Amino acid sequence: MAILHIPIILSSDNNQVNAMAVVMTSAIQTASEETFYDFFCFLSDDVTKENRDRLLRCQENPRSNCTVTIMDMAQHFKNNAIQYSGKSGMVHSVTTPALYRLKAPSALPQLDKVLYLDTDTMVREDLRELFETPMDGIYIAGVPVVWAQIKKSDRNRWLKHSGIPGMDYYVNSGVLLMNLKAMREDGIEDKSLALVGKKEFAPLDPADQLILNYVCYGKIGFIPCRYNVTMSNMKHAKRMIDLYSAKEVREAFDDPAIIHWTGAGKPWKYYDVLLAHEWWRHYIQSPFKDIPLNRVAKPGLLGNWWRLAKKALKI
Repeated sequence: MAILHIPIILSSDNNQVNAMAVVMTSAIQTASEETFYDFFCFLSDDVTKENRDRLLRCQENPRSNCTVTIMDMAQHFKNNAIQYSGKSGMVHSVTTPALYRLKAPSALPQLDKVLYLDTDTMVREDLRELFETPMDGIYIAGVPVVWAQIKKSDRNRWLKHSGIPGMDYYVNSGVLLMNLKAMREDGIEDKSLALVGKKEFAPLDPADQLILNYVCYGKIGFIPCRYNVTMSNMKHAKRMIDLYSAKEVREAFDDPAIIHWTGAGKPWKYYDVLLAHEWWRHYIQSPFKDIPLNRVAKPGLLGNWWRLAKKALKI
């Protein structure tokens, strides 16, 4: 089998750059011998030189199966007001790096297709099969957000306030296949950037996610749910069966290919969230291993989602 180069975009400011390194380390260590990752780190200008150098050291891994390219993105969003408060405010905390993926078509003109990963994800198996997903006729592909298809009250609120044509294709933007060639041809980047800061979007969903689903509506595909097992979808385990087969959901929850810690329970903050022990194993093998994290126990019941989801499924 020939070596496959898979380009992966990650974006962050200095606050989560160590988590970015863990995403890369997890991918490096779970890749097959025929997979080579080309990481493109979209960074804000507050990322220190020391931390940039740490990211670059990921390509010095013993397997020599990746490259790391640092890309400064801050200049693209200096004039965009994306932080909201009050009546026009945002329920979610959105930082500028969440928008960097909107610039991917022009930032990477040499690429026709990329995979985007949030910094609160962890790769647990080779990504060749995911990357080879056909993208004919679509701009992006991801795992659907359960409530967007099923929960009527949320769905109707999104439809009313955002003006999105429908929620049938609404996907989580934390793991995305992006057809950059088609996005360039149809001006998706400009259409997306024109919506940054739109007040109607502010109270609804993290800016990049709603914008991409809005602009790409009708040309969005689904990927197997095991490639983006989110805390939110696990919370609504039974509803997942309306979108995927029971077998797919059970296998995804039992053994995620990519785990995604949506919500407040991040593994760099809490040692007892789902698969935090695996995240820690990659952390101490990353270039940030000498920086202590001082993790604590997760308060409340959120740390038990894994147990509750499996109990709820019974499939």
